Amino acid sequence: MEWKKSNGRATTITIGNYKGGAGKTTNATLIGYSASNKDIKTCIIDLDPQSNATKELMLTKFANYPELEGTTINKTIMAGIEEGSLEDLPIEIKENLFLVPSFIDFEGFAKYLYKNTSSDKEEDFFLSQYFEPLKDKFDLIILDVPPMSIEITKNAVTSSDYVLISLQTQEYSLTGAESYVEELGKLTSKYSLNLDVVGILPVLMKNHGKVDEYILDSAKKSFGEENIFQTYIPQMERIKRFAVNGITNLDRHDKKVLAIYDNVTNELLERLEQFNIQ
Repeated sequence: MEWKKSNGRATTITIGNYKGGAGKTTNATLIGYSASNKDIKTCIIDLDPQSNATKELMLTKFANYPELEGTTINKTIMAGIEEGSLEDLPIEIKENLFLVPSFIDFEGFAKYLYKNTSSDKEEDFFLSQYFEPLKDKFDLIILDVPPMSIEITKNAVTSSDYVLISLQTQEYSLTGAESYVEELGKLTSKYSLNLDVVGILPVLMKNHGKVDEYILDSAKKSFGEENIFQTYIPQMERIKRFAVNGITNLDRHDKKVLAIYDNVTNELLERLEQFNIQ
């Protein structure tokens, strides 16, 4: 579907869940990749010190432009924060896809945050001042967050228009999603945020597994069936290879993964359109 940019500024989406290993980074990178293929100028901001999104997307860049292989990242997000701006950080990965890279030094963000703020509100909205200039440059911004950093989670959410919950079909992921939504409710109430959960995207542990079906049924009861994406991410070995080799579109296995994420992205855009109509 054709993307309509809202108010001339980027729509910003946090992909979250308090549980690690719930597919957040995979969903962030592949939704971003798919969106860029639809002529949507997309920026993925890596807010995880483990920097898995950064590694995968730089590998994707080298896969698309082999002559650039070995190119190093000059500056990452923590350095940008310390210098007062992220505007020169976005790296072009491919046409319409950009990355604000992270590194292990971003583990020091919480310490830096508390040192440079004097109230809860300043702490919770600290990163918004850095993201605002980027919203004029892109159509879509996707924030990839670590599982258990409350400081980064709050700053991502307060900078976002929407949250997409990544739900791996296991009990701990469901509990993490429920806790995450509870925290979103508290933040929305505390600061009167104009924030919506755009949906819950299931990532299957085992295709047609009984545990998966049980978790999906439980999620429908907990969040409402209408809030669960109709497209599920099945268990696919090629997704794991993307993390090692970068995202490619070379053979039928690549194309199968990308076709699924094309469907996910179409559904995401449709859901966003419905929120804009309401």
